[in-house]
Amino acid sequence: MRAFCYALASCFLFPAIAAAATLGEARIGFSADRLLVVDGHSYQGKIWTMPGKERHEQAIQAFRPVFLLRADNPLGEVVLPQLHTTVQFAMPPELRLFNHPDLRKNPLGEETVNGIATTKYKIDETVPEGHAAGTLWLSRDGIPMRLAGSFTATNGKVSTLRWELRHVKIGPQLAALFEAPQGYSKLPPEAIAPLLGLRLKSAKR
Repeated sequence: MRAFCYALASCFLFPAIAAAATLGEARIGFSADRLLVVDGHSYQGKIWTMPGKERHEQAIQAFRPVFLLRADNPLGEVVLPQLHTTVQFAMPPELRLFNHPDLRKNPLGEETVNGIATTKYKIDETVPEGHAAGTLWLSRDGIPMRLAGSFTATNGKVSTLRWELRHVKIGPQLAALFEAPQGYSKLPPEAIAPLLGLRLKSAKR
């Protein structure tokens, strides 16, 4: 369920990093092709997951950054293979506000999404930042197969999100996928954010 929460919050509160910050609670390893549509803008990418770890690859501008996320670390990491550089950034605390069991209190039935059996949930939740509404399709192993939702911020801004996984392959993923390469230079977010069109919060703040 946290995958819905992180995707929703990151897309609505931090649209520039929407393609990546979706740390989830899947209880098994898997890889998949990922489609994310934020306010009508599509992001095609890939995701690899083990419990508590995620790797996202996404084309942004002329780069193909790799986003590494861990449930036990408040910092995320962006790997830029073309520049032999890594950047740590602070995962905004707002991304954790949606992790609440009440989000699963409204099941709507069972449905198969791209070959994976899921339970369909109605999302209708108010948090200090605004109101989230929509529908989530979640597998019994915690894989967020599909999401269609909207978020109305306290300032009245409405954002929309669609998320879907395809070609899901279940199984253990190599540990090296979730680690940054050795020997890469480390830069602050401010040094590379303009290149990617991102808004990344410094890990030191």
